[in-house]
Amino acid sequence: MHMLITPMRRKGIALSAIERRNYKAIRGDVRVASEASTDLGRSAYVATVSSGWPLEPSPLPQLLDATLAGMAPNGFVLSGIEYVEGCAYAQSWWCRVE
Repeated sequence: MHMLITPMRRKGIALSAIERRNYKAIRGDVRVASEASTDLGRSAYVATVSSGWPLEPSPLPQLLDATLAGMAPNGFVLSGIEYVEGCAYAQSWWCRVE
């Protein structure tokens, strides 16, 4: 599903409302699927963002244990865990229609 995605945290710390508004949203295709996670050592729902060509790297780290935290007519919030430089952090993505 093509969306505008805004991460709501930086290394686990929530961005302020002003920081979220000023963040340049990432355009991409959001996908959620159940798959084996090597980081978690088990199966998990994993959200990924694809911004274009198949071999192009993802603009955001995977969101592990992704759950739907909230939904409205024009968008939704996915919450989960992301790994950055080997450390796990809480993360949420605000996804909305382009």
